Amino acid sequence: MEQIAMVKSVQGNGMAVVAVQRGTACGAAHNCAECNGCETTLTRKENLVTAYNDAEAKPGDMVRVCSENGTFFKTAAIVYILPLVLALVFYGVSSFLPFGGSEMLRALCAGIGFVAGVLVAVAWDRHMKRVDGLRFHVVEIVRACSGM
Repeated sequence: MEQIAMVKSVQGNGMAVVAVQRGTACGAAHNCAECNGCETTLTRKENLVTAYNDAEAKPGDMVRVCSENGTFFKTAAIVYILPLVLALVFYGVSSFLPFGGSEMLRALCAGIGFVAGVLVAVAWDRHMKRVDGLRFHVVEIVRACSGM
Protein backbone atom coordinates (compact mmCIF):
# COMPACT_ATOMS: atom_id res chain seq x y z
CA MET A 1 0.00 0.00 0.00
CA GLU A 2 1.43 3.38 -1.01
CA GLN A 3 0.63 6.81 0.38
CA ILE A 4 2.05 10.31 0.11
CA ALA A 5 3.30 11.73 3.40
CA MET A 6 5.30 14.65 4.78
CA VAL A 7 8.46 14.06 6.78
CA LYS A 8 8.13 15.69 10.20
CA SER A 9 11.50 14.71 11.65
CA VAL A 10 14.47 12.46 10.95
CA GLN A 11 15.92 10.25 13.65
CA GLY A 12 19.56 9.24 13.88
CA ASN A 13 18.87 5.52 13.50
CA GLY A 14 17.77 5.70 9.85
CA MET A 15 14.11 6.26 10.72
CA ALA A 16 11.82 9.20 9.97
CA VAL A 17 8.56 10.35 11.51
CA VAL A 18 6.08 11.01 8.70
CA ALA A 19 2.57 12.47 8.70
CA VAL A 20 0.13 10.49 6.56
CA GLN A 21 -3.09 12.29 5.64
CA ARG A 22 -6.31 10.43 6.36
CA GLY A 23 -8.61 10.00 3.40
CA THR A 24 -12.32 10.65 3.61
CA ALA A 25 -14.71 7.77 4.15
CA CYS A 26 -16.68 8.60 1.03
CA GLY A 27 -13.66 9.23 -1.19
CA ALA A 28 -15.51 12.04 -2.95
CA ALA A 29 -13.64 14.99 -4.40
CA HIS A 30 -15.72 17.66 -2.77
CA ASN A 31 -15.41 20.02 0.17
CA CYS A 32 -15.90 17.93 3.32
CA ALA A 33 -16.25 21.05 5.48
CA GLU A 34 -19.49 21.87 3.67
CA CYS A 35 -20.75 18.28 3.55
CA ASN A 36 -20.33 17.17 7.20
CA GLY A 37 -21.35 13.74 5.99
CA CYS A 38 -18.34 11.85 7.30
CA GLU A 39 -16.16 11.63 10.34
CA THR A 40 -13.29 13.77 9.05
CA THR A 41 -14.54 16.79 10.99
CA LEU A 42 -14.56 14.74 14.21
CA THR A 43 -11.22 12.91 13.99
CA ARG A 44 -7.62 13.88 13.48
CA LYS A 45 -6.70 14.49 9.87
CA GLU A 46 -3.22 12.95 9.95
CA ASN A 47 -1.50 9.97 11.50
CA LEU A 48 2.13 10.09 12.59
CA VAL A 49 4.07 6.90 11.86
CA THR A 50 7.72 5.94 12.04
CA ALA A 51 9.15 4.74 8.75
CA TYR A 52 12.48 3.43 7.51
CA ASN A 53 14.09 6.39 5.74
CA ASP A 54 15.38 4.45 2.71
CA ALA A 55 15.31 7.56 0.47
CA GLU A 56 17.21 9.72 3.01
CA ALA A 57 14.46 12.34 3.10
CA LYS A 58 14.76 15.54 5.11
CA PRO A 59 12.13 17.25 7.30
CA GLY A 60 9.51 18.97 5.16
CA ASP A 61 9.95 16.66 2.15
CA MET A 62 6.88 15.11 0.54
CA VAL A 63 7.59 11.39 0.18
CA ARG A 64 6.01 8.17 -1.04
CA VAL A 65 5.57 5.72 1.84
CA CYS A 66 4.96 2.00 1.30
CA SER A 67 3.84 -0.58 3.82
CA GLU A 68 4.63 -4.27 3.66
CA ASN A 69 1.58 -5.78 1.95
CA GLY A 70 1.76 -9.27 3.46
CA THR A 71 1.50 -8.05 7.04
CA PHE A 72 -1.11 -5.46 6.09
CA PHE A 73 -3.43 -7.98 4.41
CA LYS A 74 -2.95 -10.56 7.17
CA THR A 75 -3.95 -7.96 9.76
CA ALA A 76 -6.96 -6.89 7.69
CA ALA A 77 -8.11 -10.50 7.38
CA ILE A 78 -7.78 -11.13 11.11
CA VAL A 79 -9.62 -7.95 12.06
CA TYR A 80 -12.43 -7.99 9.48
CA ILE A 81 -12.92 -11.60 8.39
CA LEU A 82 -12.01 -13.82 11.35
CA PRO A 83 -14.89 -12.74 13.66
CA LEU A 84 -17.44 -13.44 10.91
CA VAL A 85 -15.89 -16.80 10.02
CA LEU A 86 -15.80 -17.90 13.67
CA ALA A 87 -19.42 -16.85 14.15
CA LEU A 88 -20.47 -18.98 11.17
CA VAL A 89 -18.34 -21.94 12.29
CA PHE A 90 -19.70 -21.84 15.83
CA TYR A 91 -23.24 -21.60 14.45
CA GLY A 92 -22.68 -24.56 12.14
CA VAL A 93 -21.00 -26.74 14.74
CA SER A 94 -23.72 -26.04 17.31
CA SER A 95 -26.41 -27.26 14.89
CA PHE A 96 -24.75 -30.71 14.81
CA LEU A 97 -24.59 -31.06 18.59
CA PRO A 98 -27.27 -33.24 20.23
CA PHE A 99 -28.59 -30.27 22.20
CA GLY A 100 -28.20 -27.83 19.29
CA GLY A 101 -31.78 -28.00 18.06
CA SER A 102 -32.73 -24.60 19.47
CA GLU A 103 -32.24 -21.59 17.19
CA MET A 104 -31.59 -19.47 20.27
CA LEU A 105 -28.71 -21.74 21.29
CA ARG A 106 -27.22 -21.61 17.78
CA ALA A 107 -27.45 -17.80 17.79
CA LEU A 108 -25.76 -17.73 21.20
CA CYS A 109 -22.94 -19.95 19.89
CA ALA A 110 -22.56 -17.67 16.86
CA GLY A 111 -22.27 -14.70 19.21
CA ILE A 112 -19.63 -16.53 21.24
CA GLY A 113 -17.70 -17.25 18.03
CA PHE A 114 -17.89 -13.60 17.00
CA VAL A 115 -16.64 -12.43 20.40
CA ALA A 116 -13.82 -14.99 20.21
CA GLY A 117 -12.83 -13.56 16.82
CA VAL A 118 -12.82 -10.01 18.20
CA LEU A 119 -10.66 -11.13 21.12
CA VAL A 120 -8.17 -12.73 18.70
CA ALA A 121 -8.14 -9.47 16.69
CA VAL A 122 -7.43 -7.43 19.84
CA ALA A 123 -4.64 -9.82 20.84
CA TRP A 124 -3.19 -9.60 17.31
CA ASP A 125 -3.27 -5.78 17.47
CA ARG A 126 -1.39 -5.79 20.77
CA HIS A 127 1.14 -8.25 19.38
CA MET A 128 1.70 -6.12 16.26
CA LYS A 129 2.27 -3.02 18.39
CA ARG A 130 4.70 -4.88 20.64
CA VAL A 131 6.84 -6.25 17.78
CA ASP A 132 6.46 -3.17 15.54
CA GLY A 133 4.77 -5.43 13.02
CA LEU A 134 3.44 -3.01 10.41
CA ARG A 135 6.56 -1.46 8.89
CA PHE A 136 6.63 1.53 6.60
CA HIS A 137 9.39 2.52 4.18
CA VAL A 138 10.09 5.92 2.63
CA VAL A 139 10.80 4.81 -0.95
CA GLU A 140 10.86 8.05 -2.92
CA ILE A 141 11.08 11.79 -2.41
CA VAL A 142 8.17 13.25 -4.38
CA ARG A 143 8.97 16.90 -3.66
CA ALA A 144 12.01 18.09 -1.73
CA CYS A 145 11.62 20.92 0.74
CA SER A 146 13.87 23.82 -0.16
CA GLY A 147 13.28 25.91 2.97
CA MET A 148 14.43 23.66 5.79
